[in-house]
Amino acid sequence: MFSELAVAYLFFGGTGAGACVVMGVLECANIGRYSARSSHWVAKESPPRLVLWLRKNLRVPHELLSRGWVLCLVLLAAGSLCLMADAGRPERVLSLWLAPRFTVVTVGAWALLASAALAAFFALASNGVGARLPLFVVLVAAVAAVIAGMVTAVYTGVLLMQFPSVVAFGTWLVPALFCLSSLSCGVAVAFGVASLVDSRVPFGAALRCLSRMDRAAIVAEIVALALFAAFLLSDTRTEAGGRVLLVGDEAIMFWVVLVLVGLVAPFILECRYLGGDRRTKGLWIACCLLLGGVALRICVTGLASFDVSQSPEIAIRMAFAATGS
Repeated sequence: MFSELAVAYLFFGGTGAGACVVMGVLECANIGRYSARSSHWVAKESPPRLVLWLRKNLRVPHELLSRGWVLCLVLLAAGSLCLMADAGRPERVLSLWLAPRFTVVTVGAWALLASAALAAFFALASNGVGARLPLFVVLVAAVAAVIAGMVTAVYTGVLLMQFPSVVAFGTWLVPALFCLSSLSCGVAVAFGVASLVDSRVPFGAALRCLSRMDRAAIVAEIVALALFAAFLLSDTRTEAGGRVLLVGDEAIMFWVVLVLVGLVAPFILECRYLGGDRRTKGLWIACCLLLGGVALRICVTGLASFDVSQSPEIAIRMAFAATGS
């Protein structure tokens, strides 16, 4: 039912959205990096406690953010291109931004566009085009990037709920899973970029803080995944898909790639992040999280093929079973 391009859009769009959130938070913590005047203002004023906490725990070098925003923009652009290619006619996607009606789909389309625009803004500013920017402009743009990224991350899951004929998608757990996975993939982008950054400024505290946040997201994702599996098995219309996912043909993708590689392995590596070569561990964490993100989207979208509403054969078998024939 879902093409490879559609799954690629869900992954690239979600990962780009998660990276937009993570980079936006890091921008708030490093807000004085564009201007000496801004740095002076931040140092002299008494900012709120939240800002002080961000500055203390999430300080990173300029190079990490400049590369991170470029990668974020590339991911969002790749997701948009996959969406247009899957639609067949680009004007169908472009019409979403021109639609006069206020719908979930149009909100998601505008959130995706806003995330890409803000990522482009910071990518250009971080790489020298806007070497000196007013503090207020940077702060507003960073907060807007966090909001737009969160909306886009949730939207990649809400988009599946717009298929009312697929019973497996009719639960809030789908957008919850996609949002949590997107945030973890955003952290993966930060870890991957950080592993390639050489800086005299220590920023291990920021990566440890991100790892703690990601571990919380992983635990929440495991809980949501367990509830989603229970939801599938509790309904006769989705039971076939749940069994295929847990003990059938998709079991390896689910248990090995998604659960073991995508959730358990990065959780353990993040707990042991302080020991050994941090650069190598950062790359391993990033790879595991991204593989888990791909596996989640393959597993969830694949349920449509086994949903009773999409498979006449399953519906007929269930009807005969119900009548005792």
